[in-house]
Amino acid sequence: MSRWSRCTVLVLLLVGRTATADYSHKGQFQVSARIALGLRAIIPYEKGDYCGQTDRASSSGNAPVCTGRAPFSFDLELGYGVARRVDLIAELRLGLETDFAATALATEGPRVFHLAPGARFFFSDSKTSKLFTTAQLVFDFSGYEDGGGASRGTDFGVRNMNGMWFDLDRAYGFYAYIGETATFSRWLRFELEAGIGFSGRYR
Repeated sequence: MSRWSRCTVLVLLLVGRTATADYSHKGQFQVSARIALGLRAIIPYEKGDYCGQTDRASSSGNAPVCTGRAPFSFDLELGYGVARRVDLIAELRLGLETDFAATALATEGPRVFHLAPGARFFFSDSKTSKLFTTAQLVFDFSGYEDGGGASRGTDFGVRNMNGMWFDLDRAYGFYAYIGETATFSRWLRFELEAGIGFSGRYR
C-alpha cells in the first residue's frame, strides 16, 4: 500500500470515529480549570465607603463608584453530566493577586474567594462543538473589611457564562467564554470577563 493510500485510510478512520463518537457529557465526572480577564464596577450602599478608588471631589475623599480591572483569579470547577445537554457544576474561584484594602491608606487587601454552584446547558450541538450557557449562584467569602476593621461578611449574587465548547476527545476538551457576575450584599458589584478553560472528564 502506498503512502498516499495509508494516509487516505487513516483520514477515513478518523472521520468515521468522529462521526460515530458520542461526545455527550452524560454520566461523566468533570474537572475544569480556567483563567480570565475581567472588568468590574462597585457601587457602595453607604456614601463615602471605600471601594478601591479615591475622588478629591467627594466629601469623604472616596469615589462613589469604582471601576477598573478585576483582580486576576484562577477557577477550578467540578461537574457531573446529569443529562445529554445538562451538567451540574460547582465553581471555586481563587484570587491570584490581592484586591483593594479597607482604606486608601492600607497596603494590602484580601484575595478573591468564591463558590458558585449551578448548571451548564448545551445547545446547537455539532458533535465536537456546541454552544453553552450557565445559571449559577455566587457565595463570595473574600475577606473584605470596612474602615474600622470589621468584616463585611459574605456577599451573594448570580453568575452566568456563555461560550463555545470544543470536545477534542470523549475525555477532554476546551472552551472560550464570556461571563457576567453580579453581587448585592456588601455593595452592588458588576463584573464582565472573558477567558478560556480546559476540561477533563471520566466515567
